[in-house]
Amino acid sequence: MAKDIVDIAIGEIGYREQGNNKTKYGAWYGMNGAAWCHMFVSWCAAQATVPVSVVPKTASCSSGMAWFQKKGQFKYKGKYKPKRGDIIYFKSAGASHVGIVEYLSGNTVHTVEGNTSDKVARRSYALNNSRITGYGVPEYSGLNSESGGAAEAKKSSKVELKQLRKTLERKKPVPASMEKQVIQTNKLSCSEAVVMVKNSKTIFEIPAEEGMKIVWERKGMPGKLTFNAMYEADYKVEEGDTVIVSVGGENIFYGFIFQRQMSKDRIISYTAYDQLRYLKNKDTLIYKKKRADQVVRMIAERFGLSCGALANTGYVIPKKCEDNITLFDMVGNALDETLMAKGKVYTLYDKAGKLCLASLADMKVDACLVDGETGEDFTYKTSIDDNVYNQVKLIYENKKKGTYDIYMTKDSKKINKWGVLQYTDKIDTPDVGKLKSQALLRLYGQKQRTLTVSGVIGNKNVRAGSLVPVLLDLSDIKVASYMLVEKVTHVFRNRQYSMDLVLSGGDFVNG
Repeated sequence: MAKDIVDIAIGEIGYREQGNNKTKYGAWYGMNGAAWCHMFVSWCAAQATVPVSVVPKTASCSSGMAWFQKKGQFKYKGKYKPKRGDIIYFKSAGASHVGIVEYLSGNTVHTVEGNTSDKVARRSYALNNSRITGYGVPEYSGLNSESGGAAEAKKSSKVELKQLRKTLERKKPVPASMEKQVIQTNKLSCSEAVVMVKNSKTIFEIPAEEGMKIVWERKGMPGKLTFNAMYEADYKVEEGDTVIVSVGGENIFYGFIFQRQMSKDRIISYTAYDQLRYLKNKDTLIYKKKRADQVVRMIAERFGLSCGALANTGYVIPKKCEDNITLFDMVGNALDETLMAKGKVYTLYDKAGKLCLASLADMKVDACLVDGETGEDFTYKTSIDDNVYNQVKLIYENKKKGTYDIYMTKDSKKINKWGVLQYTDKIDTPDVGKLKSQALLRLYGQKQRTLTVSGVIGNKNVRAGSLVPVLLDLSDIKVASYMLVEKVTHVFRNRQYSMDLVLSGGDFVNG
């Protein structure tokens, strides 16, 4: 068998019917609108290339159960202990339902079922549940064997182990040092920032009031444009209209009007977002052997988004099932796995209407020195309050033993100093438990340092994810290196162009 029927079923968890039993399983079978629990089982078998001589293609629970009985492959509940991949039939106590056995733990059978509460979901039952009649026992070739799903899981764990060892062997990065130098900055007047709106086929320039802002953040937020303009009947601006901002003749923002608000003095406040706004949508995505950049392209194609340059992120994620989460989280998870495996940070951003993915090496902006002269004010913060952990606990559910295996790595010195700050997560295989807990502690075990600088001379090339040179003498450290821009607010006010920057340095700035 090329694939595991159980893995196929698990990948469908969360799928919901569209109303009145309308599903892709019914459409595949040719009876869309009918009860679909057995059509789901048959569909999973077909996706796993299980022949109909092994699992019947039927929409009827009665027919399916009779098919197994006729072949002598039906086991009534009682002494029989169901196995992974068995087809469980509920035909007693007035029931008529079917599912796929995922595993057995003690006296409880765990299943994946279609058409349960109008969706695909996991369910659990006592072996003596009155509704259970028995089990169809298909003669698979490969399920539960090294040639089936177990072999694939073992292979994936070996790949992850290899990557984790590389992570732990990798030396901590040394920040790029720099000497103070004369850097040309670009003071621009507000008049050089032009706002254009496209409504239907009409393109017109809007005279924006002072105080226009463009905000970019590095993780989980779309680019945001806010500006005010006096109401004029000639300028018809509606939600969904395209808006473009150019600075010095170069487009730096391309997005869509999402909100407008008028005050008594007939000043309208507009809010627009770039393409990343659509990554707030939730969806389910299942994929195998994809890099993070390929995941981005998959999402873009599904939602009709435009892509520009997407850097090859290098690390192939063996398998992922992202269920009912935001597209932002899907991309973030893929990039986090890449960081864990390769030690490289990548940033997803919208470049004037094109989704781009770039590494830190490609995000340096040398012509933007941040020091005591180029910035009006700064705030320096250190914290262990967010994403900082000194103890990592990973949990593996051992379904064969009916127990939970724990993998723990801790930094006792920091626990004594900070108290216990624990990171907890579940893992799919015990093989990676020890190394993954060590790698996570290394990744999250340093206190966070954040530097906020306001009133920096504006530079249109600076965005969230950029690396900018910083020369500042702080309370406990002297910064003379490139720092990562977590957030940038481009401000056009009083005919001057400036930026407010939120910068981070990770653990490399410890003094």
